[in-house]
Amino acid sequence: MVLLLAASVFTTPAWTASVSDICGKESRQGTRLADETLKSIVHLPDREISLSGTLFLINARASRDLFCREADGRLVEREIDRIARRVRASAAGIDDPAGVISAMTRVLFEEEKFVYDPGTGNPENYLLDRVLARRRGNCLGMTVVYLALAERLEIPLGSVYVPSHCFVRFEENGTRINVETGMKGAERQDEWYARKYGLKEGNPYLRTLGKREMIGVYLQTLGAAYSRKGMEEEALRIYREASLFFPGLPDAYFNAGVSYQKMGRNEEAIDQYRRALALYPDMEPARGNLASALCSCGRLEDGIREFRKALEINPRNAMARSGLARAYFARGSYREAAEHCDRAMEQGCRFDSPMLEILSRYRTPGEIVSGP
Repeated sequence: MVLLLAASVFTTPAWTASVSDICGKESRQGTRLADETLKSIVHLPDREISLSGTLFLINARASRDLFCREADGRLVEREIDRIARRVRASAAGIDDPAGVISAMTRVLFEEEKFVYDPGTGNPENYLLDRVLARRRGNCLGMTVVYLALAERLEIPLGSVYVPSHCFVRFEENGTRINVETGMKGAERQDEWYARKYGLKEGNPYLRTLGKREMIGVYLQTLGAAYSRKGMEEEALRIYREASLFFPGLPDAYFNAGVSYQKMGRNEEAIDQYRRALALYPDMEPARGNLASALCSCGRLEDGIREFRKALEINPRNAMARSGLARAYFARGSYREAAEHCDRAMEQGCRFDSPMLEILSRYRTPGEIVSGP
């Protein structure tokens, strides 16, 4: 396998902005420019998209929006070039794909001393310039580094997403190699991921993603970072972008539902949760959140039905059990509420004293309830 160095794809701003500019007018201009550029990229065929360049564009916008900081395009370009050259030298004379991937992994984790950080709440763990500067990234951050190097070296690496996790995959001519970015590039089989992440038959995950789809995964992850900062409208804008790049990604609709629910816009949240569940009916958090939103709208019967479906998926779901107890209580079904309240408390849930006092009159001592 001959490794080549492709042309650079990273650009830096044409101006030198002050901190106040980055946080103010210049930030808004940069955000609008990135928005318009992404709208044009989403219509391109996969083969015409620069994956690493697009991810850096999103990276730069997020750096301005979240941290009032310009992303360092020169650092990204320099580091990807330098590390790619090291990989090419390390893989010289190696013809098989496994050997080339092993060389890339060795350079990243042994020579360059990259460290896997499982933290998902810190965007610096997946913003490309920060991962390269800190030599530290979570599964998404390390996946992006692998993909940027692969694109520069023209290695056909793709990415794979499962709920809350992603990794790298080589797939060509009947050969499939999964590269687990959270375990220093160790190879893991598809069955390992299916067991670990509880994937049931018919799930939309665990397949090799195209470039647009990977951009969608990156966007939906960044949207959650905006949401954690209370920037819900901005988060919703990014989730909409994610769904344009990857319409089949349940997580983008689920995350949008969470933002709408946090804003008290429960009907819109319900619509988003239903979209997520249409793609993956066994998406447990979406079932529970849908039930909660329905109850908040006064649709108790629908909410109870969805809580019970969530418990059919996972009978140990304490939040769904607690929600079901409260829904039965609100409906005035105190005996059913007491049964589920007791089981939820066994799992560590807590309830208000007035509710417990009322339910105490409806308990049957020693009764054990079977089923969800």
